[in-house]
Amino acid sequence: MDTCNIGGSWRSLNEPKPYAFAFLILLGLLLEFIVHFQLHIATVYTHFYYLIIVVAGLWYGRRAILITLFFGVLHITDTYLTIGIITPDALIRSCMFVIVAFVVGLIAEQMNCYRDQLLSQNRELVEINTRLEALQSATGIANKKLNLLSSITRHDIKNQLLGLMGFIELSKEKCTDPELLHFIEREETAAHAIERQIEFTKNYEDIGIHAPHWQEIGGQVHALRTLIPPGEITVSASVEGLEIFADPLLIKVFENLVDNSRRHGERVRHISFSSMQYGQENLAIVYEDDGTGVHEVDKERIFEKGFGKNTGLGLFLSREILAITGLAIKEAGIYGKGVRFEILVPKGKFRFALLGTDPK
Repeated sequence: MDTCNIGGSWRSLNEPKPYAFAFLILLGLLLEFIVHFQLHIATVYTHFYYLIIVVAGLWYGRRAILITLFFGVLHITDTYLTIGIITPDALIRSCMFVIVAFVVGLIAEQMNCYRDQLLSQNRELVEINTRLEALQSATGIANKKLNLLSSITRHDIKNQLLGLMGFIELSKEKCTDPELLHFIEREETAAHAIERQIEFTKNYEDIGIHAPHWQEIGGQVHALRTLIPPGEITVSASVEGLEIFADPLLIKVFENLVDNSRRHGERVRHISFSSMQYGQENLAIVYEDDGTGVHEVDKERIFEKGFGKNTGLGLFLSREILAITGLAIKEAGIYGKGVRFEILVPKGKFRFALLGTDPK
């Protein structure tokens, strides 16, 4: 990598430099001949050999032992020729040359092995990322085509449905038979249900299409207040600074909870949002109202597709939206005292922006 390069003529120590290494060896021989053999200085100059040994170890691994054996034998021979005996000092220095070369070479080989593994893994990651990008691009194109098809189909169905409801209205005006009129009213009810389901699918067609991101819960609760007619229901929130990492359709989850309270709560006058610690490291967003609540036997069934009096999809899709980023939802209220939906948020998927830190 360019950021690891060293300036100057020795641009990098990553690869062997034969000419530079030959120069170091030649310089070592000159020091041995001039400093030791001619000047009879046998101590300081040998430290220069460690530079050669370290460089050799970095470039050639444990094969650097060969060059240290050469310098060791050279040093012992030079000592013998100079003073006539082989001193313990010369033997110990030669042994140290070999030990240093072995250790540096072994470390260098391990480092090179790790580097090769990292390079191999990086190449694999690049290939995986390339395939993922291609897959993501193909998925994006497919989703756009599906959304376009869904939009066109929904538009055509709504046009046909509008015509059907017009004929149903005319049939009601012309019909005088009470029994037949009852059947026409049932048809009208079914047509209105189809209309609600079509409109509902429009709101939820983008599930999982866009990347999840951090969303401030207080701001979303504030937006919900604008959807409720003034004076109908009060909304309070104690979620200051709380942000959740979730699908962009998280707001639809909250809208659906509010819509359910208005449709099925019967006497709802107040809705609240709050948060609480859930376990040691998790958090829960708590949604509560003061309506009739949910029967014990229905607490899990309300999340099933098709359950309910309206479209039967709201809470089912809410659970799916939350599950995209590992969030979950359950109903934990007491029947007769109102609903209590707890959205369970695992560690790493929530933060408190105003506090500047995640709770421990």
